[in-house]
Amino acid sequence: MSSHGTFCTVFDCMDGRTNDLVNAWCRTNFGVDHPDTITIAGCDGILISDAGERERAFKLARISAHHHGSKQAVVIGHSECAGHMVPNEQHKIDIEQATKLVAAPGIFEHVVGLFVDVRTGEIVEVCRI
Repeated sequence: MSSHGTFCTVFDCMDGRTNDLVNAWCRTNFGVDHPDTITIAGCDGILISDAGERERAFKLARISAHHHGSKQAVVIGHSECAGHMVPNEQHKIDIEQATKLVAAPGIFEHVVGLFVDVRTGEIVEVCRI
Protein backbone atom coordinates (compact mmCIF):
# COMPACT_ATOMS: atom_id res chain seq x y z
CA MET A 1 0.00 0.00 0.00
CA SER A 2 1.10 3.52 -0.71
CA SER A 3 2.05 5.77 2.18
CA HIS A 4 -0.26 8.34 0.60
CA GLY A 5 -3.55 6.53 1.23
CA THR A 6 -5.46 3.79 -0.52
CA PHE A 7 -6.01 3.49 -4.26
CA CYS A 8 -8.16 1.78 -6.85
CA THR A 9 -7.78 1.87 -10.62
CA VAL A 10 -10.33 3.37 -13.01
CA PHE A 11 -10.41 2.55 -16.73
CA ASP A 12 -12.46 5.53 -17.92
CA CYS A 13 -13.31 7.57 -20.97
CA MET A 14 -11.72 10.97 -21.49
CA ASP A 15 -15.19 12.56 -21.14
CA GLY A 16 -14.94 14.66 -17.99
CA ARG A 17 -18.64 14.28 -17.20
CA THR A 18 -17.94 10.87 -15.67
CA ASN A 19 -14.94 11.73 -13.49
CA ASP A 20 -16.51 13.15 -10.33
CA LEU A 21 -19.33 10.60 -10.37
CA VAL A 22 -17.00 7.63 -10.77
CA ASN A 23 -14.47 8.90 -8.22
CA ALA A 24 -17.25 9.35 -5.65
CA TRP A 25 -18.56 5.84 -6.44
CA CYS A 26 -15.07 4.40 -5.88
CA ARG A 27 -14.58 6.21 -2.59
CA THR A 28 -18.00 5.07 -1.33
CA ASN A 29 -18.00 1.50 -2.62
CA PHE A 30 -14.31 0.60 -2.37
CA GLY A 31 -13.46 2.84 0.60
CA VAL A 32 -10.37 4.22 -1.15
CA ASP A 33 -8.80 7.64 -0.90
CA HIS A 34 -7.56 8.00 -4.48
CA PRO A 35 -8.79 6.55 -7.77
CA ASP A 36 -5.91 6.22 -10.28
CA THR A 37 -7.41 6.92 -13.70
CA ILE A 38 -6.39 5.37 -17.01
CA THR A 39 -8.06 7.49 -19.67
CA ILE A 40 -9.05 6.17 -23.09
CA ALA A 41 -11.57 7.82 -25.40
CA GLY A 42 -14.39 5.29 -25.80
CA CYS A 43 -12.79 3.12 -23.14
CA ASP A 44 -15.22 0.18 -23.14
CA GLY A 45 -15.13 -0.16 -26.92
CA ILE A 46 -11.38 0.33 -27.26
CA LEU A 47 -10.49 -2.18 -24.55
CA ILE A 48 -12.35 -4.93 -26.42
CA SER A 49 -11.23 -3.98 -29.94
CA ASP A 50 -7.65 -2.68 -29.75
CA ALA A 51 -5.10 -5.10 -28.29
CA GLY A 52 -2.30 -2.53 -28.40
CA GLU A 53 -4.28 0.05 -26.48
CA ARG A 54 -5.41 -2.64 -24.03
CA GLU A 55 -1.78 -3.63 -23.35
CA ARG A 56 -0.84 0.04 -22.83
CA ALA A 57 -3.69 0.31 -20.31
CA PHE A 58 -2.55 -2.89 -18.56
CA LYS A 59 0.98 -1.47 -18.27
CA LEU A 60 -0.45 1.57 -16.48
CA ALA A 61 -2.68 -0.67 -14.37
CA ARG A 62 0.36 -2.60 -13.17
CA ILE A 63 1.93 0.68 -12.02
CA SER A 64 -1.24 1.47 -10.06
CA ALA A 65 -1.32 -2.01 -8.54
CA HIS A 66 2.39 -2.41 -7.79
CA HIS A 67 3.28 1.11 -6.70
CA HIS A 68 0.00 2.36 -5.22
CA GLY A 69 -1.31 -0.96 -3.92
CA SER A 70 -4.52 -0.87 -5.96
CA LYS A 71 -6.45 -4.12 -5.55
CA GLN A 72 -9.72 -3.10 -7.19
CA ALA A 73 -10.60 -1.67 -10.59
CA VAL A 74 -13.61 -0.32 -12.42
CA VAL A 75 -14.27 -0.26 -16.15
CA ILE A 76 -16.46 2.61 -17.28
CA GLY A 77 -18.75 3.11 -20.24
CA HIS A 78 -21.20 5.97 -20.52
CA SER A 79 -24.08 7.45 -22.45
CA GLU A 80 -23.43 10.01 -25.20
CA CYS A 81 -19.86 8.77 -25.69
CA ALA A 82 -18.19 10.49 -28.65
CA GLY A 83 -15.35 7.93 -28.67
CA HIS A 84 -17.63 4.86 -28.86
CA MET A 85 -20.92 5.91 -30.38
CA VAL A 86 -23.21 2.95 -29.74
CA PRO A 87 -26.59 2.59 -27.99
CA ASN A 88 -26.53 2.34 -24.18
CA GLU A 89 -27.41 -1.36 -24.25
CA GLN A 90 -24.39 -2.04 -26.48
CA HIS A 91 -22.21 -0.11 -24.02
CA LYS A 92 -23.36 -2.47 -21.28
CA ILE A 93 -22.44 -5.51 -23.38
CA ASP A 94 -19.05 -3.96 -24.17
CA ILE A 95 -18.48 -3.02 -20.51
CA GLU A 96 -19.02 -6.65 -19.49
CA GLN A 97 -16.58 -7.89 -22.14
CA ALA A 98 -14.01 -5.23 -21.23
CA THR A 99 -14.36 -6.04 -17.52
CA LYS A 100 -13.59 -9.70 -18.22
CA LEU A 101 -10.50 -8.67 -20.20
CA VAL A 102 -9.29 -6.38 -17.40
CA ALA A 103 -9.83 -9.16 -14.83
CA ALA A 104 -8.08 -11.85 -16.91
CA PRO A 105 -4.41 -10.96 -16.16
CA GLY A 106 -5.07 -11.13 -12.40
CA ILE A 107 -3.72 -7.67 -11.65
CA PHE A 108 -6.70 -6.89 -9.39
CA GLU A 109 -8.67 -8.85 -6.80
CA HIS A 110 -11.97 -7.34 -7.98
CA VAL A 111 -13.04 -5.66 -11.21
CA VAL A 112 -16.42 -3.95 -11.56
CA GLY A 113 -18.04 -2.76 -14.78
CA LEU A 114 -20.09 0.43 -14.49
CA PHE A 115 -22.35 2.31 -16.89
CA VAL A 116 -22.76 6.04 -16.27
CA ASP A 117 -25.73 8.00 -17.59
CA VAL A 118 -24.20 11.44 -18.03
CA ARG A 119 -27.60 13.17 -18.22
CA THR A 120 -28.95 11.85 -14.91
CA GLY A 121 -25.72 11.03 -13.07
CA GLU A 122 -26.99 7.49 -12.46
CA ILE A 123 -24.36 4.76 -12.18
CA VAL A 124 -25.44 1.19 -12.90
CA GLU A 125 -23.30 -1.79 -11.95
CA VAL A 126 -23.16 -3.96 -15.07
CA CYS A 127 -20.97 -6.77 -13.72
CA ARG A 128 -18.54 -7.70 -10.97
CA ILE A 129 -15.65 -10.15 -11.30
